[in-house]
Amino acid sequence: MRSELLTPTRLGDFELAPLGMGTAKLGAFWQKRSIKEGEEALNRALDMGLGLIDTADVYARGISERIVGRAIKHRDNVAVMTKVGLLKTPRGIISARKHVGQVGLQGLKAATTASTCFAPGYVESAALDCMRRQGRDELDILLLHEPKASDFEQTALLEQLNSMQERGMIKAWGASVRSQEDALAAVLAPGLSWLQVPVNLGNTTIADNLLPLKKDVTLVGLAVLGDGSLLPRVTAGGLNRPKAVAALVEGAYRHPAIDAVLLGMSRPAHVTENLAALERGVSEADLKSVQKLLES
Repeated sequence: MRSELLTPTRLGDFELAPLGMGTAKLGAFWQKRSIKEGEEALNRALDMGLGLIDTADVYARGISERIVGRAIKHRDNVAVMTKVGLLKTPRGIISARKHVGQVGLQGLKAATTASTCFAPGYVESAALDCMRRQGRDELDILLLHEPKASDFEQTALLEQLNSMQERGMIKAWGASVRSQEDALAAVLAPGLSWLQVPVNLGNTTIADNLLPLKKDVTLVGLAVLGDGSLLPRVTAGGLNRPKAVAALVEGAYRHPAIDAVLLGMSRPAHVTENLAALERGVSEADLKSVQKLLES
């Protein structure tokens, strides 16, 4: 039976299939992902019915956004989630320093933890840069990239985001967070309507706690394959890779709090294999088998 992940449904103000494509590696040639391959992967996903796309200003140092912008230029029924605030590029750090000064900003070295900047002026400046890279005059969904709970206490930041929405710079805004504390603060922020949180068959804690609070917030599951350990455990149990991916994605989506899920894909072959597996559908037996493997 064909997965509901491929059937358009209401997500916020959009009518889209609830499976979104993560684009973190599109165009990251230093990770052996060519721009041409990234363009082919994204266009294939769009041709096969996906319309929810996740990108960020730091993905492949802006290359991902440019690929996304070209791919959607002449397409309808597409919504792009664009994240800003995580500082991993020279341009981002230089821009952030104009708003918060020099102290404590880092993120260009692999061994260091990247800083974040959610100063209101920086967020708007970063959003304008995203528009330029994507070739658009309005962003669909602007997300704060890994803010902390304390960032949602900044009245000026929330006012800035709501102002950007009122002025037509963005259609909606939200956040992409990693911890339960940050998620609980985000879901209560006035004006926030989209929230990305980790959820997978090995850990649903954050989604469990958000269920009674989410109200009109569209909740998007990320890291549905876990930290990299879940897929090998499932394939070792006997499922082939595409079927294992489909089962993990389907399982995460079935959580009652989750409205959509993201799956990172950067190779055309993986797009075809994964979506074909979801097109065939995930059996209840496979889902139970995967759950049992992860609990063992």
